[in-house]
Amino acid sequence: MINNDVLDCARQDLLDRVRALDRVLLADVIRRDFSFEQIRAGVNAAQIRDWITPLLGGDINCAAIYRLTVNNQDGADSLRLAFEDYVPPGGVKLTRNNRVLGSRTVYVGSSRKIRQRLPQHLNDCSAGTYALKMHLWCPNAENRLNVEVTVVRGEVDQALVQDLEDALWARSRPMFGKIGAR
Repeated sequence: MINNDVLDCARQDLLDRVRALDRVLLADVIRRDFSFEQIRAGVNAAQIRDWITPLLGGDINCAAIYRLTVNNQDGADSLRLAFEDYVPPGGVKLTRNNRVLGSRTVYVGSSRKIRQRLPQHLNDCSAGTYALKMHLWCPNAENRLNVEVTVVRGEVDQALVQDLEDALWARSRPMFGKIGAR
């Protein structure tokens, strides 16, 4: 079943993906801080859309890779503990807890609908959507969440976007979420 021909084919496919990664065009990273107080109060989805839309240009459904981090380790620890202490009401799905200690990275993800996805993490969304839904459990602390977004320009295979997200995930060690595609 797996023979040298199959291995050669796999090697060639990987080389082709490496070459394709070299051609990916990334926009500059944009950043925005949100205080834990703003998140607890419920960050307005329109406010997030207004901030992110100019970055997207004419293609509001282009791929974007994003990372959420806390401004210091004490804040990250209090955020992790608040998540662990929160008991969601029946049917409310939250993202996975990775049980990572000593990381300031909250989450790494990608989306072709970043204007919708970020509000799901910072505020709330339907009960069945896996997201942070930080509005429900964010601690009462004087900390800030830094949101970083990079847009992937042009027509790019989703597998390459996933490769970039997975590399960022591995380096960032996020407290929540999972590596790989849904």
